[in-house]
Amino acid sequence: MTRTLGIALVLSLLGGLAAGCGADAEAPPANDTTLPTGAPADATPDGEDPAIADPPEPPEGVSPTGTTTPPAPKPGCVASVTLAGHPAWLFFTRPDDPCTGVVGSGLDSNALDELTRLIDSVPAGGRIDGHIFSISVDGVARALLKAQMRGVDVWISTDGAVATSTDPAKTMYLDQLTHKVYCASAATNSCVSTAAGAISHTKLFVFSTATAPDGKVSNDVVWLGSANQTYASGMRLYNNTVTVYGDTPLFTSFRGYLDDLYSRRTQADYYDPTSGRGHYLTDSADVYVSPELQTDLVVNRLDDITPDAQCEIRVLHASVRDSRIEVVNRLVALKNGGCKVTVVADTIEPQALGALTAAGIKAFKKPIHDKSFIVHAKYGAAYAYRVYTGSHNLSGGSAHSYDEIFVKLAAESGAQHDVYDAYYTHFDDALKGATPRN
Repeated sequence: MTRTLGIALVLSLLGGLAAGCGADAEAPPANDTTLPTGAPADATPDGEDPAIADPPEPPEGVSPTGTTTPPAPKPGCVASVTLAGHPAWLFFTRPDDPCTGVVGSGLDSNALDELTRLIDSVPAGGRIDGHIFSISVDGVARALLKAQMRGVDVWISTDGAVATSTDPAKTMYLDQLTHKVYCASAATNSCVSTAAGAISHTKLFVFSTATAPDGKVSNDVVWLGSANQTYASGMRLYNNTVTVYGDTPLFTSFRGYLDDLYSRRTQADYYDPTSGRGHYLTDSADVYVSPELQTDLVVNRLDDITPDAQCEIRVLHASVRDSRIEVVNRLVALKNGGCKVTVVADTIEPQALGALTAAGIKAFKKPIHDKSFIVHAKYGAAYAYRVYTGSHNLSGGSAHSYDEIFVKLAAESGAQHDVYDAYYTHFDDALKGATPRN
């Protein structure tokens, strides 16, 4: 009887929201960039969620950009690919020419609409585990609560700033979840990192069962990428997301990591390849989890490249900070070795820009939120096409202090390289109209 009354109360709440405030203006994202005392100098998460008022929330069943049915696919928006034989789908956002939405609106809900669809596809008896850095889009939060209501086991952890958010996505939906943890403390907003002022910046969901866009049902589904569940960065900036279907080792590894985030199993140095903690090697992707205190996880991956005249490296990143000059220096060394290197970023700090310019590396400004490297180069004795993605910005905090994932997708070789091609197109879309920096 108690469970029936509880479900009825939540249904009443949802119904009241849809009828009474579905189209009302949502409160601006609250505390999305709040950081604890002691945060490092580069701790502001690279324009993740600037203080821009959200547009009115649409009624339930309507996309944040106003559509009620999926839009016709556009080139550069969605790609159906395989990663080491596993089906995968790539979704991109480009707000200046939106995949989903009205040209001129500055909003593209393509990636977040897909996340909502995935959540809605999980059947009763299934399970969703996820981690959220920041959220202001009611549709995603509502979908999580509705999943719980239909009998899905939902487990969510978040960055500590969400704990004090007054946004309806949190107060009306996430707060109603049975299993949720807001990783807030006086010293840090991170879930596993112990660094003062750290944030929990990972964007990750796993689903025990979910349906792909083509209607195929799969177990062990993983969704990751650069997109926060917000208007400010998830829709107003360039983003990419990857969904992998049926790679059980990848799913299991990420479930373990999400459990560590939820349970707040803190580690000053989370990345420990000897034990396997924070270092997951699977068919479809290799994963490297921060914080990592010994080396630089990105530099170590770029070190695998043998530079020559056929090498091409495209960097699509929210920020290139002076605190991450090690990565810049590696890009310079690769350029000096013959690689063609191009950088498109929202922020490039002075020392980093000076080093890129001195090496002859072209850099451009665009409102980017991706954290990607798109590479064709020689690895060992053979050439390969590789894409690196995830949540990891090029800042010192992302490397050594924050909860982050850096993901190397399965390599492609030969004449067919659909993953690389999709990201190449996304990079070219970002480059159009970008402002030269040097």
